[in-house]
Amino acid sequence: MLKISVLLVNNTEKTLALINKSVIIGLIVYKGGFMRIKKQVIFTVFLCLFVFVSIQNLFSQQEYNPFVLAHFRHSLEYIMAGDYNNAIISSSNVIKADPNSAVSYTIRARAYYELNEYDKAIADCSQAIKIDKNNATAYNIRGNSYGRKGDYKRAISDWQSAVRINPNLEEAKYNIELAMKQQDN
Repeated sequence: MLKISVLLVNNTEKTLALINKSVIIGLIVYKGGFMRIKKQVIFTVFLCLFVFVSIQNLFSQQEYNPFVLAHFRHSLEYIMAGDYNNAIISSSNVIKADPNSAVSYTIRARAYYELNEYDKAIADCSQAIKIDKNNATAYNIRGNSYGRKGDYKRAISDWQSAVRINPNLEEAKYNIELAMKQQDN
């Protein structure tokens, strides 16, 4: 029998359904008694599924560690809930156990970015990219961080790398246009 735990986040459009050993199966929107799935939410679902499938590979070469897996799951929950300080703590615990977890560096980088700690976000994204050259999310977050610091040349370069890896990253495409306009001014 599957056990379901649901985390409601501020009664907003983020309901996290966790099924059996922390595998995310969906983010659903609850409005007036009806549930509906939005396009952006579907993308998030697939991203989360990818992350949890990746966690299997993370531990395939080593002994299963439920403590680390729990911290990994918590880091994702905290990011989605906007609790960035706890996301940093949980991601750091995973990184201590597995310093080759590009996903954990990326999650922590996102938390640092949201806390306006751009240098730390850049450092974590750089580490994630060193581990996984095809990490479009890390390129995108690093580009956002450079952009916030006013380093548009590096930001554009990272966003272009993100788009090369994932042509569907509309945010990165949009940011490239904005940054080019900023450079022209």
